[in-house]
Amino acid sequence: MRRSYPAKTSASHEQERAAKSRHLGRKRADSIPSGAWKRQAEVMAGSAKKKHEFAVEKATNQVAATKIRTTKTIRVKLEECSQKNKNLIEIQGTDLRLGERRLIKNIQLHVSSGSRIAIAGKNGSVKSCLAQALLGRERTPAILEAGEIAIKSAIKGVYLDQSYEMVDRSRTVLENMQMANPNLDYELLRQQLGNFLFFNYEVNKPASALSGGELARLGLAAIGISQIDWLILDEPTNNLDLETVNQIVDRVNEFQSALWVISHYLDFLSRIGITQAYQLHNGKLQPLIHQPHELERYHQELLEMQMS
Repeated sequence: MRRSYPAKTSASHEQERAAKSRHLGRKRADSIPSGAWKRQAEVMAGSAKKKHEFAVEKATNQVAATKIRTTKTIRVKLEECSQKNKNLIEIQGTDLRLGERRLIKNIQLHVSSGSRIAIAGKNGSVKSCLAQALLGRERTPAILEAGEIAIKSAIKGVYLDQSYEMVDRSRTVLENMQMANPNLDYELLRQQLGNFLFFNYEVNKPASALSGGELARLGLAAIGISQIDWLILDEPTNNLDLETVNQIVDRVNEFQSALWVISHYLDFLSRIGITQAYQLHNGKLQPLIHQPHELERYHQELLEMQMS
């Protein structure tokens, strides 16, 4: 009588195939000389090493390319108007007032087209307020009164403040540049923006979305295509890396019109050819004997005046 056996399950078939594969693998391994195995292992190791080196090189090149793009030298070009050797501002015995409060008394100040003036003073000493009043900015509540005030008509002053108010937050990066100089064609505007690291779609980015450093770059880019009689820089080195600060120094040294700088950064001041230095202290705009390029003496004079 013939016996019947249950059919093998698929799991049993898989176990048998796996066992056969292991058996054949051992037989093949036994038939390959040990030297061949060593050579094969070396080839595989060499291939893996080459792949790793290629991946590392590719990643390194990508990082290098990124650094080249993000640390590109920024060319700051400040354009001046034709006011060379002309008097721009003459003030004698004038007060700066905010309502009934007198902020600065008996101001004595002369600014010509070649003046390079530094204003020092503690925070809250109304340095910025004075600069804005001299420019006649509408939103500045402080006013100049009494004494003699002579400010050249149609003077073109540009003020770059610490919050970069000159940048219109309701407009894009490109639109701000078009406002700064409507006479420049599109290609030149894009070139200038590229100099300040605004590329491709970034030119259509709303200014309201920019970081502090980006706002500083956009402000400097706009100044670079503006016609200027008098440039006021209020803490211009804030939010900027050392390379950009160095570029500003180079371009400011080429600038021939009037320059007014409010800054605590002594190294920056010492490198831009300041010829008149003042300190706002105890409600007075007091001239200093020493200039920032005399770094130690200038710093010492500032400290002594603050202690008086």
